[in-house]
Amino acid sequence: MLSIPEFANTLIGRRLVISVPGSTTNLGPGFDAIGLALNVYSRFTFFFSEGDSLQIHAKGSCAADLSDKKNNLLLSVLLSALEQSEDELRGLNITIETDIPLARGLGSSSTAVLSALWAAEILKGHAPDRMKVLATAAQIEGHPDNVAASLLGGLVVCAPSIHGSKAVVKQLAWPERWKTIVVVPPYKLSTEMARAALPRQVPLKDATANVQRAALFVAAVASKDDDALRESLVDNLHEPYRAALVPELNKLKALVRGTSGLGCVLSGAGSSVLIIVNQRNQQDMMHELTSWCSRQPEGYKVLNLDVDTNGLRADYESFN
Repeated sequence: MLSIPEFANTLIGRRLVISVPGSTTNLGPGFDAIGLALNVYSRFTFFFSEGDSLQIHAKGSCAADLSDKKNNLLLSVLLSALEQSEDELRGLNITIETDIPLARGLGSSSTAVLSALWAAEILKGHAPDRMKVLATAAQIEGHPDNVAASLLGGLVVCAPSIHGSKAVVKQLAWPERWKTIVVVPPYKLSTEMARAALPRQVPLKDATANVQRAALFVAAVASKDDDALRESLVDNLHEPYRAALVPELNKLKALVRGTSGLGCVLSGAGSSVLIIVNQRNQQDMMHELTSWCSRQPEGYKVLNLDVDTNGLRADYESFN
């Protein structure tokens, strides 16, 4: 007879399926404060079966190395949230299916953290509270922007609360005519390496410029103003210091400036680069970027994406 830990009885005879969108953050000047969910996904399935050990299976276009239990972020967060050891979860099967390029600034780690925290609440018999999950995820990630966008969907503006560990998050409607295209280089860039490139102090004029541009970005979104968006997508706090790690960034900025694009920014900490374009110019931009990638060494990808407005979704599937 199948033995399931008492706290996990909610999964008897069914699978828990959690789908989480990837995200892009910073969007130029909004360092650690602005995030946008994108329609590229990680899908996590949890169920119990007969077996003597916990099993992790990985599939999807970006699943390499995800089944290594020693370095699996999802498993680490899940065990910590449940306060259980791996041996105490014998028979648990976890399938990870992801199309989010790993370590490319598109929120792959955030999807793993969120799914682990969400699954832990359900396994304990609790109805997950999105804001509590967000607060815990932000503590794990060190900043709330990726996890907030992936959890809630759409565009988020966020900051840690001045009254404790909670994150304050406000959602804004992303203009439908603004389309997002991502150029993904063939190499990974760890958040740790990208953070290490940043200086401990920045000139006051650079900090002031970023406050001005981040405020203008929010106003541009609220008013759906193309010209204001173009003016806002300028950063002085992180992109100049990370450009040496992502040489494609300045090349693509120059390409976009010569076209009808609205702007070009580093996606999160990189190595991906995000281009924003008005829908009427989307196909022309895709042609330009595809042509540019074809002239680069093998391995560059262009992702023509939309904004996800749903955020994390969890459903049950019955066994056949």
